[in-house]
Amino acid sequence: MGGRDALLDSACDELLVFLRKSVPRTAETVSSLGLTLHQFRALVILSAEDGCTTTDLADAVGVHPSVATGIVHRMVHRGLFDRHEDADDRRIRRLSLTPMGRELAEQVVGTARVQRRAQLDALDEAQLTQLRGILETLVAGMDRTRAHA
Repeated sequence: MGGRDALLDSACDELLVFLRKSVPRTAETVSSLGLTLHQFRALVILSAEDGCTTTDLADAVGVHPSVATGIVHRMVHRGLFDRHEDADDRRIRRLSLTPMGRELAEQVVGTARVQRRAQLDALDEAQLTQLRGILETLVAGMDRTRAHA
Protein backbone atom coordinates (compact mmCIF):
# COMPACT_ATOMS: atom_id res chain seq x y z
CA MET A 1 0.00 0.00 0.00
CA GLY A 2 1.34 3.39 -0.90
CA GLY A 3 0.41 6.85 -2.08
CA ARG A 4 -3.00 8.13 -1.09
CA ASP A 5 -3.98 5.03 0.91
CA ALA A 6 -0.86 5.29 3.07
CA LEU A 7 -1.44 9.01 3.55
CA LEU A 8 -5.08 8.42 4.55
CA ASP A 9 -4.04 5.75 7.05
CA SER A 10 -1.37 8.03 8.51
CA ALA A 11 -3.78 10.97 8.79
CA CYS A 12 -6.38 8.73 10.48
CA ASP A 13 -3.77 7.48 12.94
CA GLU A 14 -2.68 11.02 13.85
CA LEU A 15 -6.28 12.18 14.22
CA LEU A 16 -7.07 9.24 16.51
CA VAL A 17 -4.00 9.99 18.64
CA PHE A 18 -5.12 13.62 18.96
CA LEU A 19 -8.66 12.59 19.90
CA ARG A 20 -7.46 9.98 22.43
CA LYS A 21 -5.20 12.54 24.09
CA SER A 22 -7.90 15.21 24.20
CA VAL A 23 -10.69 12.98 25.56
CA PRO A 24 -9.33 12.55 29.12
CA ARG A 25 -9.53 16.31 29.72
CA THR A 26 -13.06 16.36 28.35
CA ALA A 27 -13.93 13.32 30.48
CA GLU A 28 -12.71 15.09 33.62
CA THR A 29 -14.82 18.15 32.85
CA VAL A 30 -17.87 16.06 31.98
CA SER A 31 -17.52 13.99 35.13
CA SER A 32 -17.27 17.11 37.29
CA LEU A 33 -20.63 18.20 35.84
CA GLY A 34 -22.23 14.87 36.75
CA LEU A 35 -22.69 13.81 33.12
CA THR A 36 -21.61 10.76 31.14
CA LEU A 37 -19.80 11.35 27.85
CA HIS A 38 -22.95 10.38 25.91
CA GLN A 39 -25.04 12.81 27.97
CA PHE A 40 -22.42 15.49 27.39
CA ARG A 41 -22.54 14.93 23.64
CA ALA A 42 -26.35 14.89 23.65
CA LEU A 43 -26.41 18.18 25.55
CA VAL A 44 -24.00 19.82 23.11
CA ILE A 45 -25.87 18.45 20.08
CA LEU A 46 -29.28 19.54 21.35
CA SER A 47 -27.92 23.01 22.10
CA ALA A 48 -26.97 23.27 18.42
CA GLU A 49 -29.95 21.38 16.95
CA ASP A 50 -32.97 22.31 19.04
CA GLY A 51 -36.07 20.36 18.06
CA CYS A 52 -34.34 17.18 16.92
CA THR A 53 -35.85 13.76 17.57
CA THR A 54 -34.38 10.97 19.68
CA THR A 55 -33.46 9.18 16.45
CA ASP A 56 -31.64 12.29 15.19
CA LEU A 57 -29.84 12.49 18.52
CA ALA A 58 -28.87 8.80 18.34
CA ASP A 59 -27.32 9.36 14.90
CA ALA A 60 -25.45 12.46 16.05
CA VAL A 61 -24.14 10.87 19.28
CA GLY A 62 -23.32 7.63 17.46
CA VAL A 63 -25.40 5.27 19.59
CA HIS A 64 -28.27 2.86 19.00
CA PRO A 65 -31.71 4.53 19.25
CA SER A 66 -32.51 2.47 22.37
CA VAL A 67 -29.41 3.91 24.08
CA ALA A 68 -30.45 7.42 23.01
CA THR A 69 -33.90 6.80 24.50
CA GLY A 70 -32.25 6.05 27.85
CA ILE A 71 -30.07 9.17 27.59
CA VAL A 72 -33.11 11.32 26.80
CA HIS A 73 -35.12 9.76 29.63
CA ARG A 74 -32.35 10.52 32.16
CA MET A 75 -31.88 14.07 30.85
CA VAL A 76 -35.66 14.72 31.04
CA HIS A 77 -35.70 13.30 34.58
CA ARG A 78 -32.85 15.67 35.56
CA GLY A 79 -34.80 18.61 34.16
CA LEU A 80 -32.32 19.30 31.33
CA PHE A 81 -34.37 18.16 28.30
CA ASP A 82 -38.01 18.60 27.44
CA ARG A 83 -40.04 16.40 25.04
CA HIS A 84 -42.97 17.79 23.10
CA GLU A 85 -45.17 16.80 20.17
CA ASP A 86 -44.25 17.91 16.69
CA ALA A 87 -46.69 20.59 15.49
CA ASP A 88 -47.23 18.84 12.14
CA ASP A 89 -47.12 15.18 13.22
CA ARG A 90 -48.26 14.25 16.72
CA ARG A 91 -46.51 10.87 16.49
CA ILE A 92 -43.13 12.63 16.51
CA ARG A 93 -41.62 13.85 19.76
CA ARG A 94 -39.18 16.76 19.53
CA LEU A 95 -36.49 17.54 22.08
CA SER A 96 -35.46 20.90 23.46
CA LEU A 97 -33.36 22.16 26.30
CA THR A 98 -35.04 23.43 29.43
CA PRO A 99 -33.74 26.72 30.85
CA MET A 100 -31.58 24.68 33.26
CA GLY A 101 -30.39 22.54 30.32
CA ARG A 102 -29.53 25.63 28.28
CA GLU A 103 -27.54 27.06 31.18
CA LEU A 104 -25.59 23.82 31.59
CA ALA A 105 -25.04 23.58 27.82
CA GLU A 106 -23.59 27.08 27.77
CA GLN A 107 -21.24 26.10 30.58
CA VAL A 108 -20.24 22.83 28.86
CA VAL A 109 -19.73 24.43 25.45
CA GLY A 110 -17.74 27.24 27.04
CA THR A 111 -15.47 24.77 28.83
CA ALA A 112 -14.99 22.67 25.70
CA ARG A 113 -14.25 25.81 23.69
CA VAL A 114 -11.56 26.91 26.15
CA GLN A 115 -9.94 23.46 25.93
CA ARG A 116 -10.03 23.37 22.11
CA ARG A 117 -8.69 26.94 21.85
CA ALA A 118 -5.75 25.96 24.06
CA GLN A 119 -5.05 22.96 21.82
CA LEU A 120 -5.34 25.00 18.62
CA ASP A 121 -3.13 27.75 19.99
CA ALA A 122 -0.12 25.64 18.92
CA LEU A 123 -0.97 26.50 15.27
CA ASP A 124 0.03 29.69 13.49
CA GLU A 125 -2.50 31.78 11.51
CA ALA A 126 -1.80 30.03 8.21
CA GLN A 127 -2.26 26.61 9.80
CA LEU A 128 -5.47 27.73 11.50
CA THR A 129 -6.81 29.01 8.18
CA GLN A 130 -5.88 25.73 6.49
CA LEU A 131 -7.43 23.68 9.32
CA ARG A 132 -10.63 25.68 9.13
CA GLY A 133 -10.92 24.98 5.41
CA ILE A 134 -10.21 21.30 5.94
CA LEU A 135 -12.83 21.02 8.68
CA GLU A 136 -15.42 22.82 6.54
CA THR A 137 -14.76 20.32 3.73
CA LEU A 138 -15.05 17.36 6.11
CA VAL A 139 -18.32 18.64 7.61
CA ALA A 140 -19.78 19.25 4.14
CA GLY A 141 -18.79 15.70 3.16
CA MET A 142 -20.47 14.26 6.25
CA ASP A 143 -23.60 16.31 5.55
CA ARG A 144 -23.72 14.94 1.99
CA THR A 145 -23.21 11.39 3.24
CA ARG A 146 -26.07 11.74 5.76
CA ALA A 147 -28.34 13.23 3.09
CA HIS A 148 -27.82 10.15 0.87
CA ALA A 149 -28.16 7.61 3.69
